[in-house]
Amino acid sequence: MTENKNGIWYAVRTYHQKESEIAEFLKTKDIPHFIPMIYAEKGREGEKPRRVLVPVVHNLLFIRKFATIADMKILLAECIIPMSVMKRADSTDWCPITDKEMYEFRLICDPEYKGTLYVTEEEANVKVGKPIRVVNGPFKGLEGKLTRYGNQYFVVKTLAGLGVLLRIPRWYCQVVDEK
Repeated sequence: MTENKNGIWYAVRTYHQKESEIAEFLKTKDIPHFIPMIYAEKGREGEKPRRVLVPVVHNLLFIRKFATIADMKILLAECIIPMSVMKRADSTDWCPITDKEMYEFRLICDPEYKGTLYVTEEEANVKVGKPIRVVNGPFKGLEGKLTRYGNQYFVVKTLAGLGVLLRIPRWYCQVVDEK
C-alpha cells in the first residue's frame, strides 16, 4: 500500500448493508475503494466456526477521487444501490480526506493486526491523550493521540465517524508539539 500525496478520498454511506455490492460495482469500473474489514468467527450451530472477513462498520466505504466531482456524480449515479457521499457540515461540498489520512487509516485497519479496537468517533474523541508520533515498529510515522484504555496504551485515529484504537507500546511513541 503506497501513499500518493496528492490524492483525495471521500467517505460514502450506503443503506441496508450494501457496501459489498457497491464495492463490486466500483471494481467493474476500476475505481479505487476501501472497506475497513475485521475477522469474525462465523458458522452454524454444530459446525466448526470459520474465520471470515466482515466490514468493521456496515454502510461505510471510501472512494478515491478518480475524476472531477461532476464526472464522479455521473458515474456513481450508474450504480443502482443508493449511496451518499459525506458532506461538510456547513455546505453541500463533499468532505475530502487526504491521501495521507487515508493511508494511515488503511494501515491501522489491517485485519491481520490483532491490537485494534473500533469505536464511534465520539467515544474516541472523549478519550484524553497527548498528540504523538510513532517512532518505532511497523507503524513508524503514524500520528495520533496516545491514550490509556484499560491497562494498555492505544494510538487513537478518527475518520468519517469511526474511531480506531491501535495498541502500541508507549515507548514506541514520541510526544509532538500541539500546533
